[in-house]
Amino acid sequence: MEKERVELWQAEDIAGKLAVVHNYTGLELVVLDNLGDLRGKTAGFREEDYSLLRRNQQALQKNDLVFFENLTIIPLKQERQLRGWLAADRPADTMTEEADCLFRELSMQLTFLLWHEEEIRSIERKHREQFLYDILYHNFSSSEEVIRMGRFWNMRLEKPHHVVVVEFDQHIDVDKHAQLLAELDREWMRVLSARFVQPILMLLNMQLIILFEDDREPARSQGELAAIMADAMAKVKEDFPTILPFSIGIGRLHYSVSEICRSFQEARQALSLGRFRQPENGITCYEDLGVLKLLSHIRTEELDDFAQETLEALIAYDSHNDTDLLRTLEIYFQENESLSLAAEKLFIHANTLRNRLKKIESILGVELNQADVRVRFYVACQALRITRQIM
Repeated sequence: MEKERVELWQAEDIAGKLAVVHNYTGLELVVLDNLGDLRGKTAGFREEDYSLLRRNQQALQKNDLVFFENLTIIPLKQERQLRGWLAADRPADTMTEEADCLFRELSMQLTFLLWHEEEIRSIERKHREQFLYDILYHNFSSSEEVIRMGRFWNMRLEKPHHVVVVEFDQHIDVDKHAQLLAELDREWMRVLSARFVQPILMLLNMQLIILFEDDREPARSQGELAAIMADAMAKVKEDFPTILPFSIGIGRLHYSVSEICRSFQEARQALSLGRFRQPENGITCYEDLGVLKLLSHIRTEELDDFAQETLEALIAYDSHNDTDLLRTLEIYFQENESLSLAAEKLFIHANTLRNRLKKIESILGVELNQADVRVRFYVACQALRITRQIM
């Protein structure tokens, strides 16, 4: 066994170590990382066994190996932290003693190798994220210096960049939040790499920040980017059905690296204010915020006073008659005063919606076809939406 162990230590990477054990034992082997991604396997490892492992990652996480009775699986743990899994294509009780010993020796060496790789990535990630943090918060004195430094990370910061911010819509425990963000980061990178040249992703303050280089002429509009993000969101949810709801904010495209910080703040504001329109799974562009940008700078008490004063009669009527006319008016404005779209969202006929709007006009003593009236009540509905979320 001493010769086999020496060869195993001399093999420098995962593929080499798997080859050594396979050559001496005939075992077909596979290694997955702690997210379930393939890190290496021998050529003869059965595809159906690999698919079984991929489909039952939650069972692997819980060390529930009942699904894998025809395999031998060893969790690769170091200081109680899971680094991945090593699997062989036969049950443990069918292995020879020598094969079992070499298999377990392989698991220890792979654990060390995965730990060492993660330590190196962690150091690189720390320096990279500090660099991106400085860009997002404009902590630099020279654009030329930042562009030059970016080339070390293979970033072309002389090109214009879109900034997108992604955040989960529900409160999550800090430990679980970090894992979920890492999984979302992985899924986004896989999906978006097919659409953009090297998208830049960064985890920051419980948010996923994405920078997209855009060298097209003309550059993509926010609407085009929103459509791409909607497709990507659907793809992520299809491939990762257990992912929690998340929302997206998109900043405007600025053409200088010194203005990436401005696009970042716009994306964060779009994400935050977009939730007043759609609490979950929303995609909001900064340029589409409209009056919400102004209302967000007004004290909550003033917004509430204005909303209550403007909509008082309608609120009172709904309360006394158990109706929902205020929501009808809100949906009507949300759907850009489209009778068909608003009626569809309310699950009523367009004629029913027309009658409700006439009733609303009667209660409020106004005519909604007058521009100044529509603006006043639209703003009041938006103000009410904000105060409901905050108060």
